[in-house]
Amino acid sequence: MEPGVPFALLGAVVLLAVAAWTGLAATAVVAAGRGSRAAAGLVLVGGLVLAAVETVTGTTFGSQASDLLLTARTAGLLLVAAGLWSGALARRQASPDPAPTGPAPTDGTLPGVVVPLAGAPAPAALAAVAALVAALAAVRARRDGPGLLLAGGLLLAGAAAAAAPWADRADGALAVLLLRLAGALLLLGGLVALSRSSLLGKVVAAILAGVLLMATAAVGVVGSVVARAADQEQAALLTDAAQGRLDLLEQNLTNVQNDASAAARTCAQSPASCAAGFDLLAGTGVPTFAARISAAGPTILGGRAPLAPVEALALAGGPVVQRALAGGANAVRAENGLPAKIRLLGDPQSLALVVVVPQDRPTPTSPAPSALVFGVRLDDSYVGRDSEAAGFGFSLLVDGNVVASNRSQEQRVLIERIAAQARVASDAPSTGRTVPAAGDAPTVHFRSVTGLDGTPVGTLALSRDADIALGSQRNALRVLLLTALVTTGLVGGLALLLGRRTVDPLRRLTAAASRVAAGDLSVTTGSAGPDEVGTLSRTFDAMTGSVARLNGDLRAAAGRLETVLASMSDGLVATDAGGRVTSINPAALAMAGLSEASQALGRPLAEVVDVRVGGAPLVLDRPDPTDRRRPDVDAEVRPAAGNPVPVRASLAPLDDGEGVVLVLRDTTREREVERMKTEFLSNVSHELRTPLTPIRGYADLLMTRRGLPADKVAAFATTIVAESLKMNRVVDLLVDVAAIEAGRVTVTPRAVPPAELVDGRLAHWRDRVPERAGDLRRRVAARLPAVQVDPDWLGKALDELIDNAVKYTPAGTPITLVAGLAPAGDRVRVAVRDAGPGIAAADQDSMFLSFEQVDGSATRRVGGLGLGLSFVRRLAEEVGWPLSVSSTLGKGAEFALDLPLVDRTRT
Repeated sequence: MEPGVPFALLGAVVLLAVAAWTGLAATAVVAAGRGSRAAAGLVLVGGLVLAAVETVTGTTFGSQASDLLLTARTAGLLLVAAGLWSGALARRQASPDPAPTGPAPTDGTLPGVVVPLAGAPAPAALAAVAALVAALAAVRARRDGPGLLLAGGLLLAGAAAAAAPWADRADGALAVLLLRLAGALLLLGGLVALSRSSLLGKVVAAILAGVLLMATAAVGVVGSVVARAADQEQAALLTDAAQGRLDLLEQNLTNVQNDASAAARTCAQSPASCAAGFDLLAGTGVPTFAARISAAGPTILGGRAPLAPVEALALAGGPVVQRALAGGANAVRAENGLPAKIRLLGDPQSLALVVVVPQDRPTPTSPAPSALVFGVRLDDSYVGRDSEAAGFGFSLLVDGNVVASNRSQEQRVLIERIAAQARVASDAPSTGRTVPAAGDAPTVHFRSVTGLDGTPVGTLALSRDADIALGSQRNALRVLLLTALVTTGLVGGLALLLGRRTVDPLRRLTAAASRVAAGDLSVTTGSAGPDEVGTLSRTFDAMTGSVARLNGDLRAAAGRLETVLASMSDGLVATDAGGRVTSINPAALAMAGLSEASQALGRPLAEVVDVRVGGAPLVLDRPDPTDRRRPDVDAEVRPAAGNPVPVRASLAPLDDGEGVVLVLRDTTREREVERMKTEFLSNVSHELRTPLTPIRGYADLLMTRRGLPADKVAAFATTIVAESLKMNRVVDLLVDVAAIEAGRVTVTPRAVPPAELVDGRLAHWRDRVPERAGDLRRRVAARLPAVQVDPDWLGKALDELIDNAVKYTPAGTPITLVAGLAPAGDRVRVAVRDAGPGIAAADQDSMFLSFEQVDGSATRRVGGLGLGLSFVRRLAEEVGWPLSVSSTLGKGAEFALDLPLVDRTRT
């Protein structure tokens, strides 16, 4: 039989435990900072899981064990442990027998309920380990009093989980419940200690404490009354039914006596039909027996349940038969017989209703030479034939063993166990004793069955299934407990809401005061209620408003100055009297190679900015206050990583003389412009002087030497024209680059077949460099779609790419114009590919800069302005022709333009 625990204790434990776990979850959420929200979420989920487990445990009546609930408890404890370990809650700033006429008494214990407190060893051990980890996490999060109380509560919860395998006994179940109660009290104590630092926590804790006390008392008192009333109701029902059963036994005995008198007459007329006559009188299905007792010994006459020899011998020597044979004062009338309720000796013993009829007695007071014994066995067939309505079980016990029952074998064993535990045997009180239902054990009422002389012969056990007996009680207790939980939750939520409405204005006022103390004078409390707090808030807002207005102009001026400094292109650094940096703008940070102002503030100026004049460090001491400003000097700033930055530096004292201001103007652009200008003039003069020299020489020859042969004149003229074309190309290139820079490029695209573009450029360059005509080749894919381009500008770009390939590859190196679909398939790629020396990866970016050449030395063998590739890149970016280059040293280079298709352009 499964052990029960007092419902009052169960209700108190469930209410307090649910309050403790939900309180822990709420405290973690309320106390969560910006960096511990995930940890608080873990504690929240774990606490709610544990609260749900406590609720299900306390409302699942009739079940003794549940490994699933232990597993869920383990999961909840692990979640709480993970949250606490991750930073949640971390410190931050018996009764006498009644009268026979009343209800049958119970066994004198408190009404108990069976709930799943037990479990298998493995899940119990896991839950205990999880609780231990959670306790360690609580100590790690807080090592003060609240943390230790929380850790103690978690340890007791672990101890209760570890004791689950022994909770299948009454003392074990009670111990588990008491451990959980102690753990819940410690957890609540820790939460109360945590609430001491919060006004809202104090308000909610005070309200919830009162509600919990009232709910616990109500659940305990009402639950116990409900449970006892249900038990008493069941006891009353079974008492009435048992009394009816005893009355029915008396009536059956009377019927047997009447049937025995008639059967005795039949036996006198026809001894062979003696037992059959009694069976006929008793009715169909009645387990009858008949025997003749005489001086020669017992004779078994038969019946539907005839006597065994040992039973017949025991019956013959029994007091009932001996009294019937004796005659005299103990004799009975032959026609009526002597009735009795007796035990039949055998293995096992059984009960029977017996009537002994004396025979052949000479006088009423004379001994009878023989007697007829007629009886009905009280066995399973009798009990089943005469059973009560559904829901009641009828059993007969002899010496604590069930000898007849309309219940299953399992139920018989259970009734025998209940009888043994209740110490009920054949000497059960005549008024009866009721054992309440618990778990799957039925409610059983025991009543002594006595003979006509008052001697106990057996025990009647009337039972009612636990589901029927405890159904209404369990439902009532479940509703009571759930109602208490819901009511406590609602009151707690209402307390939290009302507490917030009361405390939030004070909290906002406190936060506003803290922000004012930190320098924020624009803060307002936002509380304008009609009460005293609202008046205080309005007065506070008026005070901060007046101070903010006085400070507003100063903040505005400081903001404008900060914006000016941040937008300056010149670097500016200010120091204090000790030479440490107090202010630095983004431009100075960039020059010094720093990413954030925090890397410079508070450090000595010389460590932040390394300024060199002619290689020597700039003297950064405070200048003479009388010399209001030093003249600018050319210098350079050497960052921690990267190239030096040329600057114009000036150093001046502050007005109060407590610090200096260093201004650095970046002159990199100016120097680059000077360099480009010098290179441009040098390259242009060289490129123009080169063709001018032969032009002037041949022109002088034509003017001074008359009568030159016609072939020489033609040759001189051809050279002059060719060199003038070179000059014209240089000038055109300069004009085109200038047009692109000025945004004056006019593009007139039209549909052009790629093969036409390739063939046109090949023909032009074969005429232009006939000595390399054999090196110029084509590769055009079949059925290429037309491209939408301006052929003039595209021709200029291809000319520069071909010219670059011709200049940088030796004679005999193939130069191929390639046309085919781009890898994406949405454009046509036109490329100039050579098998020359190739271009190093380090030079592939710089070669597109203006006036830059791969070989930029004074002894380079290839001339030019260094504008060809720059022109192609700028033109490609301007008109939308993606330019790409791929090259490997020793394996040539390829420059490609991706041209738009006609159809794509139209759509």
